[in-house]
Amino acid sequence: MTDALCVAKTNAVPHSNRNIYSSRLCKTWTISDSGLSFLAQWESGVLNGINFQGHEVVEGFILKAYRDNRGIPTVGCGHRIMPVDLIDVGQTISLDRARGFKRRDVQRAEQRLNHDVRVPLYQYEYDAAVSIVFNCGESDGADALIAKLNAGRYDAMFSFISHYRMGKNPGLPPRRFSEARLFDSGVYDASH
Repeated sequence: MTDALCVAKTNAVPHSNRNIYSSRLCKTWTISDSGLSFLAQWESGVLNGINFQGHEVVEGFILKAYRDNRGIPTVGCGHRIMPVDLIDVGQTISLDRARGFKRRDVQRAEQRLNHDVRVPLYQYEYDAAVSIVFNCGESDGADALIAKLNAGRYDAMFSFISHYRMGKNPGLPPRRFSEARLFDSGVYDASH
């Protein structure tokens, strides 16, 4: 059996203890391989081949820098190009460099969740949360999600995630539904 989540005194007998167990995981969490594939498919459209926008995708990465549907310069697995990256739209980067961007971007999402989420999560719940924070941003994009998670109302998360930060992006409803389903049931299906 796993270690107790906590130990609590009962009111009936002053010197008694009750161990409380949960099948959910406590920190420190890391995204699973299934979660990384799920994220890559939502960010790039497919894991390998030509995506719906005509970009070539290799192992979940678009190696040729492009402008996303909001006009933001992007490369790799949804990495927002910053001036320090020294990449111009149309330029091609190496697969190793794309992997490095993804690793750092995922780490930022994970650091935010590991720092601020105060409730235990199943692996698939955590993977769904990483996908959302990766997509929305680890600063203000994660605030409402983390507050809802910390409320401990797991049963309300499907509805919340399904409508989270939609804005006017027509590509988000299918992604949010997929993330909500992953959080709710552990189904890693990123087809769209």
